[in-house]
Amino acid sequence: MIALRNSAPIGMVLTAALLAAPLSAAAAGQAKSPAAADPYRDQRALPDPSDPASRDAVLKARGEAYHRAPDSQQSEAEMAETRRLNDRIVAANDAADKADAAAQLDYDAALARYQTEVRRNEEQAHAAAQATRAAQEQYDRDYAAWREQVRLCESGVRSACAAPTPGPR
Repeated sequence: MIALRNSAPIGMVLTAALLAAPLSAAAAGQAKSPAAADPYRDQRALPDPSDPASRDAVLKARGEAYHRAPDSQQSEAEMAETRRLNDRIVAANDAADKADAAAQLDYDAALARYQTEVRRNEEQAHAAAQATRAAQEQYDRDYAAWREQVRLCESGVRSACAAPTPGPR
């Protein structure tokens, strides 16, 4: 046995080579196997939904066996039952349409109330902002007048010292 000083890198290379050999052999075998079909590459044409024959083929492939018999092959009892079922479906559809229309009216009314409330709140907020701005401007004017009165008083103008403080009373 030969001892190498730096055997760790050689050991890592040998381990990598030993591990890669079975993987590369499996990958090569898989690449050659045409049996694994890719379902995403299935480009068969879909059946035409307007063609009754292809529609029946699709239904049969899904396991459905229903097919409508012509009216001439149906008995009067079957025709009456069909009419009764169709009338029930039409009535249910009409009721659903009426419910949808009523719900739409309710929604439209609620939306109008909401928009009116939003406009009212925006107007109140705008009026409050204007009032606040006007009050701040008045305060700034009063403060400036008071500072001027203090400056005049401190500079020796006796009438400024005896004058009432500027601002609202």
